Amino acid sequence: MTTFLDTNVLISLLNSREKYHAWSVAQLQSCKANGPAIISDIVYCEFSIGMATQAHVDAAISRFALERLRCSDAALFRAGVAYKQYRSRKGQKTNVLPDFLIGAIAEVVGAPLITVNPKDFVGYFPNVKVISP
Repeated sequence: MTTFLDTNVLISLLNSREKYHAWSVAQLQSCKANGPAIISDIVYCEFSIGMATQAHVDAAISRFALERLRCSDAALFRAGVAYKQYRSRKGQKTNVLPDFLIGAIAEVVGAPLITVNPKDFVGYFPNVKVISP
């Protein structure tokens, strides 16, 4: 079974001092025992913010044996629908669109999502199984 990882899980995997490091390591091992662990383009982009070079990003992704999935038009549209729903509820955060892209991709592919921040996905993507601590 394919499983998607959120950016915050990758950050926890790299830093043993992160609160959810051990949990993230266990989740990655568990999901990889059942199929590929996938990141989307948006996760790659968000993850790269904390890295010095593209080579460092690629090395970390390779180290964890993660696969990449490109965004589809269906996922991009679904993210826009979730964002519009968020705004109609008077949501004030301006940085939620990347999370909606991540959730939409998982939903369109029909795969669970591992995250340490479930509130950004639950309610907006009811068809996504969210795995969180």
